[in-house]
Formats: sequence, structure tokens, C-alpha cells
Amino acid sequence: MINIGILGSGFIVPVFIRSSKICRAYHLRGIWGRHEAKLQNFKDEFDYCTTDLEEILNDRKIDVIYVALPNALHYEYAMKALKHGKHVILEKPFTVFYKDAKKLIDYAKKQDLIIFEAITTQHNPNYHKAKRLVKELGEIRIITCNFSQYSRRYDRFKKGEILPVFNRKMAGGALLDLNVYNIHYVTGIFGMPKDVQYFANIERGVDTSGVLVLDYGSFKATLIAAKDCKSECYGLIEGDLGYLRNNTTCSRCADFTLKMNDGKEKHFEQKEKDEFSSWSHELKEFARLYKEKDLARAEEYNAQTLIVAKVLDKAIASAGLKYQEEK
Repeated sequence: MINIGILGSGFIVPVFIRSSKICRAYHLRGIWGRHEAKLQNFKDEFDYCTTDLEEILNDRKIDVIYVALPNALHYEYAMKALKHGKHVILEKPFTVFYKDAKKLIDYAKKQDLIIFEAITTQHNPNYHKAKRLVKELGEIRIITCNFSQYSRRYDRFKKGEILPVFNRKMAGGALLDLNVYNIHYVTGIFGMPKDVQYFANIERGVDTSGVLVLDYGSFKATLIAAKDCKSECYGLIEGDLGYLRNNTTCSRCADFTLKMNDGKEKHFEQKEKDEFSSWSHELKEFARLYKEKDLARAEEYNAQTLIVAKVLDKAIASAGLKYQEEK
């Protein structure tokens, strides 16, 4: 079993816990957070809960640290874990800034440690099948992805309450929370675009929604994400011979339709018990990397993470978003 220590006690942690249990490869060793009251929610899941960060980082039984903190804290705490000799699963977005992503990856490589972005898209079996089918579409012309999911926290934001997901200093907003899935979806197939432009709806310094345009020269991709409104979520890749439509969010990739101009149609669905099953794919892959010491494959995943980090850098600059100062 892989002994896991978790940094953070937010809403994503229960999802991680449920998903890790599906894998049957992890033992929940310890969890750290700043608030004792929140940690009490997890007391039955872990060997111990603590508000002492050093207790987790110095625990010799812990093999891997899962960082589940607000976006702006990812770099700092992932680096702490690496410097204590721990492998790291880092919640998406990997980091706010490209240069920090590069530092983490370079440091991990020098120490023969695995650092791994927790991003469902890249490890979804249906997504890999879709990547193979794209070649049937002929010349790609247009891509459209929409991940619009109204946030209950937006109601509180409008009333003046600032929570991490809408906090500029914590690097909140739709780009880093939702559009990162769309970016992984597209760049995981087509690589780095030639140009990036982000047109954001900004309130109090935070992009509550926005449209990201990736220019690949011969085709364009429009990636929409919103936390201030709601829509059907999908990912659509159009070629001159047909189209491939992901009928779910680009985080889940659960249901696809391939339709050709000649009328031929294929449908493939990934039936899963619940959302936790879809999350489990990435944790199964990390467990494999760890057990097999597959540093070469981990490096390939890191290369994809760096492409996304570059896109995010360009998008942030394009929209004029100002997060907490880089360290």
C-alpha cells in the first residue's frame, strides 16, 4: 500500500478519499490543515489529523503527499513536500505560473521523485480512445469546448463574501478552475498552439467566466469556461470529414459521438458507477508509476503539464489578470 499524506481539508479531499478507495492501492496515513474543526470531518478516515505541518512532512511512513490547497499555494507546499523527500500528487492547476511548474518538475527529476498533476482528462480511457479517432476527421478546422458550471459560491461572491475560488490573491477564477480541463483536452491531442488570447469577464480582479482562443494556424479552438452562468458542457472537434463530440465535460469524457459526413456514426460511452470512479483513473496511473518507478512516463506527463502551464501564462497575460505576486 502507498501511504498518503494530504495537505488541505477542502471540498476536493472527500472526492480524493473516495476515489483512492476504489484503487485499493492507498492507505490514508495523515491529513494536515489549519483548522482543527474541519479536520474532525476526516478523523475516521486517517491514522491521524494534525495542524502541525512538520508532523506530516517528517512522517517517515508517508510515501506521497497530495497537495489539495488553494491554487496560489500549490508551488510553495509542493516544493516543501519534495524537499522532505516525498513524491507529490499536485491538484490542478499544477501551479499558477509556468516558471514555478518548471522549478517543481526540475527539482523532482534531480531527486528521482515523481511529481504528478491530478488532472482527470489525461488519464481517462475514453479520452485516449478519442485521441485515436481524431485522425478519422480529416483536416481539423474548428474546436469548441464549453465547461460552464454555475457556482453556488458565486451568489456569496456577489454579496461581497470572498472565498478562495473567487479570491484574486488565491488565484481563483474560471480559467484555473475549469478551463484548465479544456486546455488539457485540446493540447493533449494537438500540442502547444501558435497563439493564445483570453477574453475574460472580470469582477473584482477575478475572471468569473471567459473565452480562451487557441490559434493553431490551420484551425482554431475556442474554449469557454464559466462559474457565473450555466450551459450544456461538451467538447467538439470538427474536421472536413466529420466531427467528434464529447457529450460531457472535458474533465469526465464519459460519452462520445463520432459522426462522419457520409452519415456513418459511432457512439462510445464509459459507464461508471459515479464521479469517484472517473477520478480513480488518475490515481490508478499514479500508483502504477510509483510501484514500477516509471520515471520516464512521469516525465512525459510533466511535459504535458508544462504545455498547459505555458498556455495559462499566456492567457493570464492576455487578459491582464493580476494574482498574488510570484515568489
